[in-house]
Parts: sequence; structure tokens; C-alpha cells
Amino acid sequence: MNAITSAENKPQLSPQMDPPSVPTSLGGLGIPQVVLENLLLKHLSHETKVDLLGLSQLMGISTQLVQELLNILRKRSLIEVYQPHTEGYAQAEKLSTSHILYGLSGQGLQEAELAFLKDAYIGPAPVSLSDYNHVVTMQDIRRNNISYNNVVHALSGVYGSEYMVPVLGPALNSGRALLLYGNSGTGKSYVAAQLLNAFDTSVYIPYSVYASGSVIKVFSELHHTRLDNNSSAQTISFSEQYDRRWALCERPNIQVGGELTMDMLEINHSESNRVWMAPLQMLANNGLLIIDDLGRQTIPVDTLLNRWIVPMEYNVDYLVLPNGQQFSIPFVLTLAFSTNLSPLEIADPAFLRRLGYKIEFQPLVEETYLELFASLIETYELSMSSLTTEHLLLLHRQFKVPFYPCIPKDIVGICKDIIKFEGRDSEVTANVLEASWRLYFTSDGLEGI
Repeated sequence: MNAITSAENKPQLSPQMDPPSVPTSLGGLGIPQVVLENLLLKHLSHETKVDLLGLSQLMGISTQLVQELLNILRKRSLIEVYQPHTEGYAQAEKLSTSHILYGLSGQGLQEAELAFLKDAYIGPAPVSLSDYNHVVTMQDIRRNNISYNNVVHALSGVYGSEYMVPVLGPALNSGRALLLYGNSGTGKSYVAAQLLNAFDTSVYIPYSVYASGSVIKVFSELHHTRLDNNSSAQTISFSEQYDRRWALCERPNIQVGGELTMDMLEINHSESNRVWMAPLQMLANNGLLIIDDLGRQTIPVDTLLNRWIVPMEYNVDYLVLPNGQQFSIPFVLTLAFSTNLSPLEIADPAFLRRLGYKIEFQPLVEETYLELFASLIETYELSMSSLTTEHLLLLHRQFKVPFYPCIPKDIVGICKDIIKFEGRDSEVTANVLEASWRLYFTSDGLEGI
């Protein structure tokens, strides 16, 4: 199923829950004070000299709380205070705090190095595991029913999607896993990518989570789309902002294919970056996680599917920290598997039972296929006569190629390339169409898909 992609295809989003309130005390942050002290040392190590407002924005907490932490570190002789054109602490303290710059002493630099060795994370302060679990649970899509019109809107540009709306709507509302199966080219991956457009609510995602002695980075620019600038808002009024340790985002929409490995489903870090990273399913909480091309991964399908049995059954996932501690998080996401294989080829009946919805993708009917072809001809600013359309149908019959929705865009694109190269006018003739067909398909007319 193909479509003309539109930037207008997303509904207006509103938060599903009230925003996390701004903590007004160090205890209200819900994490050990030493974690905050070490994080502040690391920020000062990176920034060299920075003022109170800058530290507040880096830490994602109020200036009042940052000042409390600075005072604690200063008593331990880890902090130095600077002010342009003045010298000494006594003079600096008489000036406005907006002019005061903070940096690390020699002893502070040593403490910062030790802090980096313990934990390389640097960014906004983490949220507690209990706060994370509460927010994820409150943002469960099952608490906010997706309407029929939402699904119609999400698939509005997808040709031949009419029969899928009554199936995909209940599937998304159920929160259960989906299996999308069918021949290559039937639009499984494309439709899966459009499902996010059915959600009309936004969610709060933490920059990091503190769990049993470790800080786990959760927010990712690659996987999450921020919707506001709360983290950088320059206001001192708590009523005008929410807890800046959270980012208001679109619901996650994460799609992985043959590159998926088991390591990506556990907490780990890369050789070049010693920050502990959340696994894919944690990144995708409150959204979609699409496992595309199931069966093409380097890991055995059974191994991959067995990893999901407990999370799918009980909506909870168990993760192991680098220190060996185990903890649980909600598994509150729509997990979708997409495959060209038949269901019985990829899993036994026990696992298939846990897949709440199994949706087969079929080729388009002739009428819908020709509508899609004609729309792409128009999009590419080409023209095509009815005789050439008949020739297209003849090629399908001759090579016994079903009306897969992936074909029109590729064939029309090749036609455009040929016409442009040969300096022809914009009409797609039967000769150009057949040349495109033979470039796209192999000699048997099938293996090019």
C-alpha cells in the first residue's frame, strides 16, 4: 500500500496526563543527593565557568535547588566563584547572582573525574524509577480510546486501506501485539509507519531514569520528537513550566529490521560512549515498536520471540543493570511484527496465541491499483494514455505479477528517469513503460520486488 505522504497527516496532539510538577526540594527529586552532586560536578567540568541560570538549564532543576547543591559542594572546597572585574569570594557574594560564575577547584576537578568514572551520563537530572513507572502507566494508550476517524485520518493517503481500518483500530486500542504478514511489496512496513498518526495524544518522556545505582539515558533525538521548549524556557515561575527533567513528545515510533540484535533489547553502552542506554522497548514505551522483516535478523527467530513472551503476557519487562541488579518497568507499547513469511513459519501456536491480532496484507484490486498509478503519474508531472494503461495491465497478466502497491512508485520513477535522460516529452508511452518494467523486474518478471 503506497500513498502520497503529507505533512498534514498528523492530528493535533494534547498531553494524555497532567504535566509532572516542578520539584521544590532536593528530596522531591526522588533520587540520592550524591547523584545530583556528581552530575553538577560533571557539568561544571564540561562548562568550565557557568552562571546559576545556565546550570539550572543544564540540570533541568530550579535555580534554588542548584544553589543548594553549589553551597554543599562549596563547603567541601570543590567550587570556585568568579565575577568579572572583581576578586575574592567576599566581593563576589555582594553582587547579583546572575553575574556570578561557578567553576571547579583543583580538588573539584579530581572529584569530577571520579564522578565520570562511576557514571558517564551528563544531561538533565534523572527521574526516579517509581516516577517513571507511574507516568508510563498513566500514558497507556488504552486509557485514551482511538476513534474510527483517527484511524481513517492516519491511513487517509493509503490506497486500498478501507478494509484495514476496522481491524487496525481495535488492534491499537487493545495494546496487544500485532503480526502484519503478507508478500513483499504489499505495504506492511509503510502502513506500520503510518499507525502513529492515529494517536492524538502526546506523552512525557524522561531524559534519564535512576535505578538501583545507575543512570539510564532514555530520551533520544533519533527516536523522540520534542513538541515544546520547556527544557530551555527562561522563566522563574513554576506555574509556567513543568518538571524540566521530562520532555513533551510525540508518541515514539521506532522501527528496526535486519539490524536488530539481542543487545539492543538490554541496557548497554558502546565502546565510544560509556553512558548506559535504555533498550529499544524502553525507548518505545507509550508508543510503537515495529520489528520489520521478521526472519531476516542474524539472531534466531525463536530467540527473539521468546524474549517477548513475558512482557506481552504481563505488560512488564525485566531488565538487568551493569551492577547485576534487576528491576522491572512497564511494557506499555504496541509491539508490531512485520514479515513476508507465513505465521506458522515464524512461531509455534503458543506464541501466535499471544499475538492478539494477525493481519494479512493482500495485493490491491485492479481499480485501486490503477488509481494509485494515475495519482503518481500526476505527481511526477507526466501523462499516460488509456492505451498505455492497457499495456500496463497486459504486462501484469503476461508475467503473472499481482497488483502490489509498491510497484507504481518505482515504475513511474524509472519512467521519469528515462524521459528526462532521452529528452522526451512528458508522456509515458508503451515503449517507455515496458523499458521501465524490464529494468525494474528480473527476466521472470517477479524477483525485482
